[in-house]
Amino acid sequence: MFLSWPVPEQYRNCMHRLARGAVAYAMAMTLGCGSAPPPDPPANQMVYFDRATKKAVVYHVSHEMPVIHPDTGQPTLVPAMYCSQCQSWFPAPPIEVRQRNPKAVVCPKRHALTPDGPWPDKSL
Repeated sequence: MFLSWPVPEQYRNCMHRLARGAVAYAMAMTLGCGSAPPPDPPANQMVYFDRATKKAVVYHVSHEMPVIHPDTGQPTLVPAMYCSQCQSWFPAPPIEVRQRNPKAVVCPKRHALTPDGPWPDKSL
């Protein structure tokens, strides 16, 4: 079987459709969905849960846990995870617990926790 090439009139119509499609694709890629991407989180910072105040705060990344609160000097800051259904931050279980039991990463109402969420306003 041989390919049948379009006659020149059909070829011109194909080119116009192809050009319109390329322009529409380029516009969609440059305009996006109409909303700006969320801002990147600050470098070298993360969300912690303060066990003393029971609130989420933003502070510098640390390799030692729990992290010492800069205002009180007490080790009360632990990594936090976000529940999208409760719309709040909770203390994250230790990494050893998460590795042994994936079901341990749930909020008190048994919803899944994620490390991503809207950052709290309070920064230390």
